[in-house]
Amino acid sequence: MSEITEYNEAITYEEFLKAARENVEIMKARFNDLMLNEHEQDILRTIQNRINILVIGTDRCNDTAGNLPVLARMASLSPKVELRILDSDKHARFHQNFRVNGKRKTPVVLFLNEELQELCRWAERPNTVYKLINEKSNPSIEQRKVALKKLYSDPEILRQSLHEFLDLLLRSDYILGRH
Repeated sequence: MSEITEYNEAITYEEFLKAARENVEIMKARFNDLMLNEHEQDILRTIQNRINILVIGTDRCNDTAGNLPVLARMASLSPKVELRILDSDKHARFHQNFRVNGKRKTPVVLFLNEELQELCRWAERPNTVYKLINEKSNPSIEQRKVALKKLYSDPEILRQSLHEFLDLLLRSDYILGRH
């Protein structure tokens, strides 16, 4: 496994929000509106190993704006989890390493160990959103943007993202020797 040194160039969620030009208020609202139940909070509090999460994304992307606040909320509740964001446009060459079906997807979420080696990966959007956005029907880019903003305003969609991220966080903790 190779070290993902780009993590050291990435910024915190707070720095990302300060630099963002789009979707800032939406991301702040999603962070504040996401309520975690006691079981979900327990999972985050009991992570045993240091896990770094690197998000490759941009403030213009509706999928990033929908999912980044969920990750930020999780990281805020776990002393063992650190979140950093790398601008996908400024680091396009690095982002190319994580293509899906030959295409760059945003965001890409990498779960890394302390040595910045990849443990798990997640890309673009939760399974539920893939089911609801029929990519084969080829809606216009503008129609997709509107649909994605609406979907990510649904608390159940945010919970789907939360559960997918919690599963990967737990998997990463087990890979690192959780007992």
